[in-house]
Amino acid sequence: MEAEKEGISLRKKREYRVKHRHSPKPDSKPSINEPVIAQKISHLFQIPDDMLASAPILTGYGSHRFCVENYRNIIEYTEEVIRIQTKTCRIHILGKRLVIAYFREDAMCVMGDISCVEYH
Repeated sequence: MEAEKEGISLRKKREYRVKHRHSPKPDSKPSINEPVIAQKISHLFQIPDDMLASAPILTGYGSHRFCVENYRNIIEYTEEVIRIQTKTCRIHILGKRLVIAYFREDAMCVMGDISCVEYH
């Protein structure tokens, strides 16, 4: 009987608990002032805007070598097309005999007969 009473009293305690309400979540949308703040920070520390924003930096060396900095991942890799995802867009490198000469966490270099670079 004591076990039943304890069981009942525990149930009653649970029923009468005050529900904890979380405070509303803060708005996670970017503020209108963020670009202004980024510009001020980059000017203060003399850092280029594109580095602060992690914008992709593309460097072409003729039609045989193309380097991409600040990329996220490689989507597709064949001898004719290499698709790369960046923070802001996708980059398609088209050509023949394409190879990735090297890739690191933040930069990569593509070599081959590059005919076209597209931004999507």
